[in-house]
Amino acid sequence: MKKVISILMMLVLLMGLMVGCADDPAVETTTEKGTEAVADLAGKKVVIGRWGGNDAETASFNAMIDGFKAKTGIEVEERVYSDYNTELQAELIGGSGPDVFYVDAYMAPFYTQQGVLMALDENTFQLDAFYPSLRDAFETDGKFYAVSKDYSTLALYYNKAYLDEADIPKTMEELLGGNFLVDLKATLPEGMVAMTYNQDLARALFMAEAGGASVIRDEIYSNLADPAVLNNLKLEYDAAKAGKIVQPSDLGMGWNGDAFGNEKTAIMIEGNWVLGHLNTNFPDVAYGVVEIPTFAGEKGTMVFTVGYGINSNTKSLDAATAFIQYATGAEGMATWTTGAGVLPSREDVAVATNIMDDMIKAPHIAGAAYATPWQKGTTMDTINAEFRNYVPAYIKGEKTLEEALMSAQEEANKTIEANN
Repeated sequence: MKKVISILMMLVLLMGLMVGCADDPAVETTTEKGTEAVADLAGKKVVIGRWGGNDAETASFNAMIDGFKAKTGIEVEERVYSDYNTELQAELIGGSGPDVFYVDAYMAPFYTQQGVLMALDENTFQLDAFYPSLRDAFETDGKFYAVSKDYSTLALYYNKAYLDEADIPKTMEELLGGNFLVDLKATLPEGMVAMTYNQDLARALFMAEAGGASVIRDEIYSNLADPAVLNNLKLEYDAAKAGKIVQPSDLGMGWNGDAFGNEKTAIMIEGNWVLGHLNTNFPDVAYGVVEIPTFAGEKGTMVFTVGYGINSNTKSLDAATAFIQYATGAEGMATWTTGAGVLPSREDVAVATNIMDDMIKAPHIAGAAYATPWQKGTTMDTINAEFRNYVPAYIKGEKTLEEALMSAQEEANKTIEANN
């Protein structure tokens, strides 16, 4: 089925190129002038594909759209998908896809490979104003295929009732490898653990690839059993095997946010998406946030970002360009991020909105400068699935870590080989 989808997508792309939509003379005018001079676009329409959000996100998106319409006169049609990638891909295959659509950095390599994303000019979209890790999340072979609209990073949360900021170790080696968590656990109420964690490569990639290691070889194949990767992962999973850190499910909790909010754990490493959950559902829990401790002598964290991309088959390239320029420009991004509570991808917007003064969000923002994007080719879903399947065997004592990672690597590569 993946091969069929790939072939169909390529056919759609070729048909679009034959039509020659990119030769529209209005496109050059838009690219050169930017959104400051788009009166000639008044009355045109752009179709935006996105997934839904909470009430605050919906209101913020609508406010941003209103600003765009007022400035350009361009009409906007929204398509909100429930099963986003499935529904979007069906429309792209059928040639009826939106002009602009959300592109998760995780999916960017797939869409780029299928040829359904148009390469974007760096100057047209002011890409030098974006945090490098967010800009580069959508780069392939020196070209950029989407513009980041916002982002989230991981940071360390701690319960102030049991810890002060000064108590937090400065390195992951101290946090996970020494006696810190064991000693902390001894001071906590019965039934409360020192730290919870996520058993997912999306949370640990920055550690797995420390020192230049790579979880992928030859662009698509799993390299999990590489000695350098294994050595990098050993610290965290030795801590898990020793019971120093546990999964939220071990505590009867669905995720870190509930475990922390219900005071089942004193420490978690989580994304800024948890803030609304904590403030709304656990307003009495006092907590602090700091950057993740260094690992192997370097700062590190994960960054998750979504961008706007342009459909290669669009017939409204000028309006699509104007929309992304506005939505990811200083004005549009400030409207969107301030209302939705997400983090701005542009440093100038972070400064203008005074978000760095928020001591809770500041560690997340600082992480954007050095974070590892959750994006590494088209096969990470397969590699991560087998990682999650086999790592528990090490924690349970059924396999050595080397055996577990080798099994994960072999199974992932069987699937990858079959699909390629």
